[in-house]
Amino acid sequence: MNMALAGVPIALYLHNFPSRFKLLIMQRTFSIPDMTRWVDNFRGHDDLPFITTSALIQLSDLEMFIANAKAQGADSIRVYFLRFGMEDAPTDKVIKNGVLAEGCKWRNASPTLTQGTIAMVPAKNFTMDEHLIFSADDIRTDNQVTVLLPGIIGKGTGLNPPSGQGIAFDLPTQ
Repeated sequence: MNMALAGVPIALYLHNFPSRFKLLIMQRTFSIPDMTRWVDNFRGHDDLPFITTSALIQLSDLEMFIANAKAQGADSIRVYFLRFGMEDAPTDKVIKNGVLAEGCKWRNASPTLTQGTIAMVPAKNFTMDEHLIFSADDIRTDNQVTVLLPGIIGKGTGLNPPSGQGIAFDLPTQ
């Protein structure tokens, strides 16, 4: 079992949705070294704030990602927690009225790392042992993995903004 990128596999048992071509989906392919670096940026930094309380993905994007994952032979999806370096976040930088759009701004968790975010990767060979510990193998193609991130390509939407409209579970500060 390949555990080079230790994450949390989540079994998703959904109906087979029809695939639709869509240019704005945040489904991308990243190299194993890039994903490993971003996951490692999250690990070992327990002292850094996560900063955000949620991530938002359009249902149609998730459906397309799941259909693509099934076509790759996936029986589960692994959710990784990661942080980017300040200059290597794979998001667009859209300028509005001469200023970087608010949704494109990453919050710094440290001088060198961004706030935490998530990335979903197709996995196969999902198992659960007698101690209820899940495991699976990430699906790799040519030393790359397919990844779904929150956000919208071309719109510059930053991943996991620290606040937003319509957050249902905001708790009052004390």
